[in-house]
Amino acid sequence: MTVRAVVLPGTPLLVPGAAGNAQVLVGSREAALTALRRLVDGLVSQRASSATTVAVVAPGASSRRGPARASLAAVGVADAWLDAGWAATARAATAEAPVAGTAASIGLLALAGAGWEGDVDVVELDDADLSAARELGADLARQGTRIVVVRDPRSAAPDAVLTGFGAAPDGGRRHVATGEYEQHRYEVRWYDDHALSSPGPLSGSVSR
Repeated sequence: MTVRAVVLPGTPLLVPGAAGNAQVLVGSREAALTALRRLVDGLVSQRASSATTVAVVAPGASSRRGPARASLAAVGVADAWLDAGWAATARAATAEAPVAGTAASIGLLALAGAGWEGDVDVVELDDADLSAARELGADLARQGTRIVVVRDPRSAAPDAVLTGFGAAPDGGRRHVATGEYEQHRYEVRWYDDHALSSPGPLSGSVSR
């Protein structure tokens, strides 16, 4: 069954190298990579098309959309410290693009770690208009876009996009971190076709 949406915890620790040589969130990272590989499976033949098939949705200080380059420098993690397999691919095709915020960068790096080399539509949202965020999620679902949502409990916008996409907060499958970092409840969630409801009609459209 095709995975249509993956939800990642918004922590830089998910990216190998962000904690130096320490091995942290290994189980969460493996769960994320497994889900992301299923999300991009079957999209290889579409990489040369003009349509973007994958989007990263993340909280941001302001709303913006478009190509972006991954970097965790804003949280004190130099690019050179990151796992080369994750970082190089995420930066290669977007070297001239603006730098994404930390949360969006986590999504971009994780996609690169899962082997995705195609275009990514980066969507960063503030909480100013949650209705618009829900409608965005519905639009992405109708367009057949597969989404990677990076969550931060301080921001409601990514969850609003998920709701519009048809991904119920209590639905899908999940992996919750255990062990040293369990108290932070780092959770990876993924939704296949059966776990999603259908998006509603476009605003202003008439049902027939």
